[in-house]
Amino acid sequence: MKRILLILGLLALPVATFAQGTVQFLNTSTTLLLTNTSPTGVGPVGGPTTSAGQYTIGLYVAPAGTSDPNAFTLNGPTALNQTGLGNGRFNGGSSFVVSNNTGQIIAFQVRAWSTFAGSTYELARGNSNPGTYLGVSSIGSVAPATGVGQPVPNLFGTSAGQIGGFTLVPNVPEPSSIALGLLGLGAIALFRRRK
Repeated sequence: MKRILLILGLLALPVATFAQGTVQFLNTSTTLLLTNTSPTGVGPVGGPTTSAGQYTIGLYVAPAGTSDPNAFTLNGPTALNQTGLGNGRFNGGSSFVVSNNTGQIIAFQVRAWSTFAGSTYELARGNSNPGTYLGVSSIGSVAPATGVGQPVPNLFGTSAGQIGGFTLVPNVPEPSSIALGLLGLGAIALFRRRK
């Protein structure tokens, strides 16, 4: 019985390995990542992102048809690699694995953030550092490749389901309701004290 279970386990291993969906997680010269200002304060205002490693790019996925950005989960971030590619480009891999996917169509969104601000887009969004930059793509859809010889779809482009480039802007954190409440209480106390 143990031998049969061992043989079945070994046979299932290659199937599980090939059951991962893959996509091309890289952009092109026509789908650049842009900034509206120079993050370092040096250089031209606006234009393609610069400095390899300054930004992290995350692939967020959800079931097909999802339109609520809060329903997307991070599949895996990659540091912006511009080596030999030019500004505004990144290469997260031509066979980037989409977890727990066996070829089903997925909805996806690409999010980018300043690397120093946190390991996820959500952490970076909560970072109050004025040098934090954030960007979010439109929502696309794709069926990841699962078989040998099957073309691996690119997320960026102009075909149906693909997304274009997008702009990273400075993060302006929203004040929390607690902070606003405390500010209101402080104002009331100040006015009462004057009377």
